[in-house]
Amino acid sequence: MISVILAGGGRGRRIGNTSKAFIKIGGKELIYHSLDRFHKKVDEIVVVLPFQHAQKWEAKLKRRYKNLRVVAGGKQRQDSVKTGIDSLKNRKGIILVHDIARPFFTDAMVKRLTKGAKKYGACIPCVEMQDTVKEFDGNFVSRTPDRGKMVQIQTPQAFRAGILRNAYRKAYEEGFYGSDDAVLVERAGGKVYLAKGSRENIKMTYPSDILFAETLLKKGKKKWKKAE
Repeated sequence: MISVILAGGGRGRRIGNTSKAFIKIGGKELIYHSLDRFHKKVDEIVVVLPFQHAQKWEAKLKRRYKNLRVVAGGKQRQDSVKTGIDSLKNRKGIILVHDIARPFFTDAMVKRLTKGAKKYGACIPCVEMQDTVKEFDGNFVSRTPDRGKMVQIQTPQAFRAGILRNAYRKAYEEGFYGSDDAVLVERAGGKVYLAKGSRENIKMTYPSDILFAETLLKKGKKKWKKAE
């Protein structure tokens, strides 16, 4: 069984202080980009949306997609994903957690991640670092990590259901909040396998990201519709 949690419960304060799920790219909301990719390819989908939108959008989306539920998000992303996990039927299969703000993931990427999670327990997509990264203390550089040993992480992230559920349980027992789902698995003692991501799998964070996404679509660069 393969399940998907689409995390879209937050507001994009840097992109107009609106829910990213409803930002339009190529004439349709981001929520539809992800649902169209996953629909008919997985067993169940849980969409996490802001509380004020959950009921309305559940009725709207269920007319178009089967095996779908909409739940209200929490205060932080981790709380929203936890709500999604708790509503899944999947206890032994694979769970994919994806940010609605990334509309350009590919079918090939999902296959790589699912295969990696089945084999290793946890699998996440990555791309090589392009820029030098600095740690800082106040307004001064404190350390320059070796970027050759670092990667940038994307979503979707794939996990065996039991591993992800256990990682979330332990995180909440210890009051820990992480920046992604994989770090919870890492803290719980799990190993996370790295799979190939995509440069086009960008995240809608700033207004310039929307412009770039529209440019990709207008120029016909739709590699996310094909196997890489």
